[in-house]
Amino acid sequence: MQEKNNSSFVMGIISIIVAFIFPLLSIIFGILGLALAILNQNESGLDYTTEKILSIVGIVLSVIFCLMFISQLSGIN
Repeated sequence: MQEKNNSSFVMGIISIIVAFIFPLLSIIFGILGLALAILNQNESGLDYTTEKILSIVGIVLSVIFCLMFISQLSGIN
């Protein structure tokens, strides 16, 4: 039985956590996690759906927080 590579899982979790503090950095972690999940799935043939979902959630959260930050700076209510 082949073991899964945990790097994409870790990147997805970091992306979600960092989204609340540094949204732009979280986008980078989310994209890296998504890319690693796709690469690992293509190489091993194992299912990396959880890792993909974590990365996508991190990217979406960071985009939401970036938009909230920009709207606060511009004074839009």
